[in-house]
Amino acid sequence: MTVFELHLNVNQRLQEVASFKRDKFRPEEIDLALNKAMNRLLERGIDTKFQDDQINLSHVSGLIRKNKALEVIIPAASDPLYEELAPSVYSIIPPDQYWLIGARNEVIRDPFECSTAPTLSSTTLGEWTAVVPFPAANASAPYFANVQVDSTILGNLYTAPAAISAGFQNTKSQYVLVQNILEKLAQHATLRVYWERYRDTYYNNSFIFVSNSNAGTIGISGTGLTPSNVAMTLANYTIYNRSLIPELASFESLLVPCRGQQEDTLYPALKQNVFYKTRKEEVVMDQTFDYLTFYRDESFIVTRAYIDYIRKPRTISLVLGQNCELADSVHHKIVDLAVEILRLDTKDQAYPQTVQDTQLRTK
Repeated sequence: MTVFELHLNVNQRLQEVASFKRDKFRPEEIDLALNKAMNRLLERGIDTKFQDDQINLSHVSGLIRKNKALEVIIPAASDPLYEELAPSVYSIIPPDQYWLIGARNEVIRDPFECSTAPTLSSTTLGEWTAVVPFPAANASAPYFANVQVDSTILGNLYTAPAAISAGFQNTKSQYVLVQNILEKLAQHATLRVYWERYRDTYYNNSFIFVSNSNAGTIGISGTGLTPSNVAMTLANYTIYNRSLIPELASFESLLVPCRGQQEDTLYPALKQNVFYKTRKEEVVMDQTFDYLTFYRDESFIVTRAYIDYIRKPRTISLVLGQNCELADSVHHKIVDLAVEILRLDTKDQAYPQTVQDTQLRTK
């Protein structure tokens, strides 16, 4: 279904609205309910590891990203992720990751000195960042008109689409722009863009632009807005120099799976149970909000990570003409859930019957 058809289906199910028994829902309210329903369906998929009849990997095939290569960073002693008794490396989670399907590591070991890891030289990974606050709203409507994001080196990064370029009548509609910027720049070849949080640090009402090369000054501007311009700054991190792997006197390069470990069992697995500790055939991995941490032992090193994941779906929006990215076969389930949400929020007496009807049709 297109986003217009989704709206038609929601309004058709809400018969009290159609018969003028209550005020009509605004398109933004229906969009909110549809997105909430879509996210609930995805959360159900996560709970069942997408093995459920209601939502499985075939329904989200358009969102799957495979073989995403990630640099692994060796934490310095001053790094909050450094653990003296649990040697590890880590990668930054991509900004568009919704759910991790699986991960693999490139590991290097010495086939003749099985208990000693090869000594591989390190090199510097430069990370350029700019924390750019979203500009404060102008004095009067229309607010946030003609918003664009520019780089002094990369040029124009984002221009508000025609549907919202004229601005909004309410400052609270800023969220539409923020979400649209994040979704558009998620496709950028060299920039990664986060909102309000990066490397376990919170930046209020700000974008965090990250790149491995200098993108100059990043600016957000618009009609009547005071431009927000921030120059990128450089931070250096240590990684293994993979180009020197062929020069090792004796080595074996393997691509091995990772085993995700929950926080409450991580350290017992690493230190107390010999059968579950990290090893060259299966590396123990821990995932937090910002990081993927890979644990090694004295017999091997981890030099790169590859992940498969489901990315965040594009927002359903009638205003922007953005359709649902999930498979058509689950669109009716999203509509059913959205109707439930709207009826529950408005304390509709038909809510129990709506839930029962949905359960009967999805068995």
